[in-house]
Amino acid sequence: MTLHQAEGLKNRRQTRRHAMYRGARAERSSTLGIVSGKGGVGKSTLAVNLATACASRGESTLLVDGDAGLANADLLLGLIPRYDLGDWCAGRVDLAEVLTPGPGGLDLLVSGAGRDAAEQLVEAVRGGGREELESLVSAHRQTILDLGAGIGDGVLELAELCDPVWLVVAPEPTSLADAYTLARQLWERSPDLRIEVVVNRSPDAEAGERTFRALSRLVLRFVGQDLRLRGVLPEDPAMQRSVSRQEPVVLSEPRTRVARRLELLAESLLEDAAVG
Repeated sequence: MTLHQAEGLKNRRQTRRHAMYRGARAERSSTLGIVSGKGGVGKSTLAVNLATACASRGESTLLVDGDAGLANADLLLGLIPRYDLGDWCAGRVDLAEVLTPGPGGLDLLVSGAGRDAAEQLVEAVRGGGREELESLVSAHRQTILDLGAGIGDGVLELAELCDPVWLVVAPEPTSLADAYTLARQLWERSPDLRIEVVVNRSPDAEAGERTFRALSRLVLRFVGQDLRLRGVLPEDPAMQRSVSRQEPVVLSEPRTRVARRLELLAESLLEDAAVG
């Protein structure tokens, strides 16, 4: 098969997949936002593995890389999207060409840079905006938004539309300080927002719980809100190996500690979505 033929087959698959979404709506849908106060704590690796695990269970899953500045979900998945949402907003391509099939059956949507793309993504998650994009998002039962690190307006605007929001922290003082600032900013905008903590790269479960308690006490004292611990992910060399291979660890090394914990997180997310 020539490169031209292979590309043609890929485009036809994308067109058929998008045709299924047009006008469709999931019986139930859940939108999870994954955020962090600072970069380098493993937010995107969590999002990629979580989306892969959900999709591998047969759940229609959309992974949105909403980090306009440092999008890297495609690299972690070993994918090379030809276009992003900004290309569609500018009228250069059809929406079917923006959606990239990923491992386990997930769909990847890269937001890209540009205010138009950010605004359209916000409206689609809210349930409005251009019908074509809103239909695509709502047709998935599970949408996972990998948002940028920090407290930028785009991050806050999208996060407050999610339920729940998972705040990723690492067991280090700078991560806790930045996570506190982000949680405070989110609750100032949306006091009823459900924020849950995932402690990543923890030496052991006890250290992860200590990290959570330190952050929880800080938030309760100065913000007056209760945080919930969603889970603790261990420091595991398998994760670094999977990043180097550009393959989710839940697929490349499913029997490792970190992969099993990620699978449990995916199960709990889907169970919550089914109940809620």
